[in-house]
Amino acid sequence: MSSCSGNCGSCASSGGCENQMENRMKHVKQAVLVLSGKGGVGKSTVSAMLATAMQRTGRRAGVLDADITGPSIPKAFGVSECASADEEGIYPAVTESGIQIMSVNLLLEHEDDP
Repeated sequence: MSSCSGNCGSCASSGGCENQMENRMKHVKQAVLVLSGKGGVGKSTVSAMLATAMQRTGRRAGVLDADITGPSIPKAFGVSECASADEEGIYPAVTESGIQIMSVNLLLEHEDDP
């Protein structure tokens, strides 16, 4: 077995590489978790504002909206198209300001479906 080059796009293992996620995540320098056990406290607002502030200071930012009961990040950024996908995986939607976002409702046929 050959060693991993870190280039998953040219990997002969056809996606079977156990290092694939690690290779994709090696470019992420910092992660910020916005969490609360209570709903309606502004988690989505804080997340959207943090990402926007980071983007405005020249950093690259993305938001993963893991709220399955009320995903609101796409609405906060005015994004309504579905996420795209191919054999490599699912790609996040990109806001007008360049922030990458992924949310459950970007995977549904109708964004208001439960």
